[in-house]
Amino acid sequence: MIDMTTSLRHLAWADELLFTQLAGLPAGALQATYGPNDLTVGHLARHIVGGAEWYRYCLAGVRWTDLEVPETESDLNELRLHLRDINAVLLAEASKEDQAVEFIDEDGPRRAMRSMILAQACYHSSEHRTQIACALEVSGIGGVTLDDYDLWAWAAGLSDATA
Repeated sequence: MIDMTTSLRHLAWADELLFTQLAGLPAGALQATYGPNDLTVGHLARHIVGGAEWYRYCLAGVRWTDLEVPETESDLNELRLHLRDINAVLLAEASKEDQAVEFIDEDGPRRAMRSMILAQACYHSSEHRTQIACALEVSGIGGVTLDDYDLWAWAAGLSDATA
Protein backbone atom coordinates (compact mmCIF):
# COMPACT_ATOMS: atom_id res chain seq x y z
CA MET A 1 0.00 0.00 0.00
CA ILE A 2 1.24 3.50 -0.82
CA ASP A 3 1.14 6.08 1.95
CA MET A 4 1.49 9.87 2.02
CA THR A 5 4.59 10.00 4.23
CA THR A 6 7.11 10.58 1.46
CA SER A 7 4.94 13.18 -0.24
CA LEU A 8 4.46 15.05 3.02
CA ARG A 9 8.18 14.97 3.79
CA HIS A 10 8.77 16.41 0.31
CA LEU A 11 6.12 19.06 1.01
CA ALA A 12 7.87 20.11 4.23
CA TRP A 13 11.23 20.26 2.45
CA ALA A 14 9.84 22.31 -0.46
CA ASP A 15 8.02 24.73 1.85
CA GLU A 16 11.20 25.22 3.88
CA LEU A 17 13.20 25.85 0.70
CA LEU A 18 10.65 28.31 -0.68
CA PHE A 19 10.49 30.47 2.43
CA THR A 20 14.28 30.39 2.81
CA GLN A 21 14.73 31.47 -0.82
CA LEU A 22 12.09 34.20 -0.53
CA ALA A 23 13.82 35.58 2.57
CA GLY A 24 17.03 35.94 0.56
CA LEU A 25 15.48 37.92 -2.31
CA PRO A 26 15.94 41.67 -2.76
CA ALA A 27 13.61 44.22 -1.21
CA GLY A 28 10.45 44.57 -3.25
CA ALA A 29 10.28 40.92 -4.28
CA LEU A 30 7.31 40.32 -2.01
CA GLN A 31 5.32 42.91 -3.99
CA ALA A 32 5.87 41.13 -7.34
CA THR A 33 2.81 39.90 -9.28
CA TYR A 34 2.38 38.19 -12.62
CA GLY A 35 -0.69 40.11 -13.70
CA PRO A 36 -2.42 43.38 -12.89
CA ASN A 37 -5.08 41.80 -10.65
CA ASP A 38 -3.05 38.98 -9.17
CA LEU A 39 -1.95 38.58 -5.60
CA THR A 40 1.55 39.63 -4.60
CA VAL A 41 4.26 37.13 -3.73
CA GLY A 42 3.77 38.15 -0.09
CA HIS A 43 0.05 37.42 -0.26
CA LEU A 44 0.72 34.05 -1.90
CA ALA A 45 3.28 33.14 0.76
CA ARG A 46 0.78 33.97 3.49
CA HIS A 47 -1.87 31.96 1.62
CA ILE A 48 0.36 28.86 1.55
CA VAL A 49 0.62 29.02 5.33
CA GLY A 50 -3.06 29.84 5.77
CA GLY A 51 -3.97 26.86 3.61
CA ALA A 52 -1.76 24.61 5.70
CA GLU A 53 -3.52 25.91 8.82
CA TRP A 54 -6.85 25.02 7.20
CA TYR A 55 -5.77 21.45 6.44
CA ARG A 56 -4.44 21.11 10.00
CA TYR A 57 -7.82 22.35 11.27
CA CYS A 58 -9.72 19.86 9.12
CA LEU A 59 -7.58 16.97 10.36
CA ALA A 60 -6.72 17.88 13.94
CA GLY A 61 -9.19 20.59 14.95
CA VAL A 62 -6.48 23.20 15.60
CA ARG A 63 -7.89 26.64 14.80
CA TRP A 64 -6.09 28.90 12.38
CA THR A 65 -4.48 32.23 13.28
CA ASP A 66 -4.61 35.73 11.85
CA LEU A 67 -1.60 35.74 9.56
CA GLU A 68 -0.05 38.94 8.28
CA VAL A 69 1.27 39.43 4.76
CA PRO A 70 5.05 39.23 5.13
CA GLU A 71 6.99 42.38 4.40
CA THR A 72 10.46 41.51 5.65
CA GLU A 73 12.93 38.65 5.89
CA SER A 74 11.99 38.33 9.57
CA ASP A 75 8.30 38.01 8.67
CA LEU A 76 9.11 35.26 6.17
CA ASN A 77 11.18 33.41 8.76
CA GLU A 78 8.30 33.53 11.24
CA LEU A 79 5.95 32.10 8.60
CA ARG A 80 8.55 29.44 7.70
CA LEU A 81 8.83 28.27 11.30
CA HIS A 82 5.05 28.26 11.75
CA LEU A 83 4.67 26.26 8.54
CA ARG A 84 7.33 23.81 9.72
CA ASP A 85 5.24 23.10 12.83
CA ILE A 86 2.07 22.66 10.77
CA ASN A 87 3.79 20.31 8.33
CA ALA A 88 4.87 18.17 11.29
CA VAL A 89 1.20 17.84 12.29
CA LEU A 90 0.24 16.90 8.73
CA LEU A 91 2.98 14.27 8.64
CA ALA A 92 1.71 12.83 11.92
CA GLU A 93 -1.80 12.67 10.45
CA ALA A 94 -0.46 10.43 7.67
CA SER A 95 0.23 7.71 10.23
CA LYS A 96 -3.45 7.49 11.10
CA GLU A 97 -5.98 5.28 9.41
CA ASP A 98 -7.49 6.70 6.24
CA GLN A 99 -11.04 7.48 7.16
CA ALA A 100 -13.54 10.26 6.71
CA VAL A 101 -12.91 13.22 9.00
CA GLU A 102 -15.55 15.77 9.86
CA PHE A 103 -15.06 19.51 10.18
CA ILE A 104 -17.04 22.72 9.90
CA ASP A 105 -16.46 25.24 7.12
CA GLU A 106 -18.35 28.35 5.99
CA ASP A 107 -21.02 26.09 4.43
CA GLY A 108 -21.53 24.00 7.56
CA PRO A 109 -20.50 20.42 8.40
CA ARG A 110 -18.25 18.67 5.87
CA ARG A 111 -16.53 15.31 5.51
CA ALA A 112 -13.45 14.31 3.56
CA MET A 113 -11.07 11.38 3.57
CA ARG A 114 -7.89 12.03 5.54
CA SER A 115 -5.78 10.97 2.52
CA MET A 116 -7.50 13.48 0.25
CA ILE A 117 -6.94 16.37 2.65
CA LEU A 118 -3.25 15.44 2.86
CA ALA A 119 -3.01 15.15 -0.93
CA GLN A 120 -4.69 18.56 -1.26
CA ALA A 121 -2.15 20.03 1.17
CA CYS A 122 0.67 18.88 -1.12
CA TYR A 123 -1.08 20.12 -4.24
CA HIS A 124 -2.03 23.48 -2.71
CA SER A 125 1.50 24.41 -1.75
CA SER A 126 2.87 23.30 -5.13
CA GLU A 127 0.26 25.34 -7.00
CA HIS A 128 1.15 28.52 -5.16
CA ARG A 129 4.91 27.93 -5.43
CA THR A 130 4.31 27.97 -9.18
CA GLN A 131 2.43 31.27 -8.97
CA ILE A 132 5.25 32.76 -6.88
CA ALA A 133 7.89 31.60 -9.37
CA CYS A 134 5.89 33.12 -12.24
CA ALA A 135 5.43 36.43 -10.43
CA LEU A 136 9.12 36.69 -9.67
CA GLU A 137 10.13 35.72 -13.21
CA VAL A 138 7.84 38.17 -15.04
CA SER A 139 8.88 40.90 -12.61
CA GLY A 140 12.52 40.33 -13.56
CA ILE A 141 13.51 39.19 -10.09
CA GLY A 142 13.73 35.42 -10.48
CA GLY A 143 15.23 33.45 -7.63
CA VAL A 144 12.69 30.59 -7.50
CA THR A 145 13.33 27.88 -10.09
CA LEU A 146 10.66 25.19 -9.95
CA ASP A 147 13.06 22.41 -10.95
CA ASP A 148 14.81 23.05 -7.62
CA TYR A 149 11.67 21.74 -5.88
CA ASP A 150 11.10 18.51 -7.77
CA LEU A 151 11.51 14.92 -6.65
CA TRP A 152 15.01 14.66 -8.09
CA ALA A 153 16.28 17.78 -6.34
CA TRP A 154 14.82 16.51 -3.06
CA ALA A 155 16.29 13.03 -3.54
CA ALA A 156 19.69 14.52 -4.41
CA GLY A 157 19.60 16.50 -1.17
CA LEU A 158 18.82 13.33 0.76
CA SER A 159 21.72 11.45 -0.80
CA ASP A 160 24.03 14.43 -0.20
CA ALA A 161 23.04 14.38 3.48
CA THR A 162 23.90 10.68 3.79
CA ALA A 163 27.15 10.83 1.79
